[in-house]
Amino acid sequence: MSVPTMDLRALDTPAPDAPALDTFSPDILTGPARLAPEGELGIYTVAALREAWLQALARHDTLEIDLGRIDEIDTAGLQLMLMAKRSAGRSVRFVNHSAAVLRLLDLARLGGALGDPLLEDAAPATQEAR
Repeated sequence: MSVPTMDLRALDTPAPDAPALDTFSPDILTGPARLAPEGELGIYTVAALREAWLQALARHDTLEIDLGRIDEIDTAGLQLMLMAKRSAGRSVRFVNHSAAVLRLLDLARLGGALGDPLLEDAAPATQEAR
């Protein structure tokens, strides 16, 4: 089991090589937030990730979550994604879905529940790969 890490950056950060932030600071993160969890998004890691996501949702109206570095996900991770999407008054976008995430969303038939355009574009490709 890999330990989850988070790359927390403001979407409007001008420098693409800005250092990763390990905590939220209202002075640093204004505007939309970007999270990039890495490794496992599952039952053993969602508690820590949930806290980071809730902090971001409390401080930002828009949250973008990059799923490209998720190599393992289970239904607990899927529940966390759905919780984030249903957060009242907040906009949450999932981007760069990894193959593991796409497989689970396809298996659970929940891709449409998330409503992310890139996910809908990628779904037929995962079905052809089977």
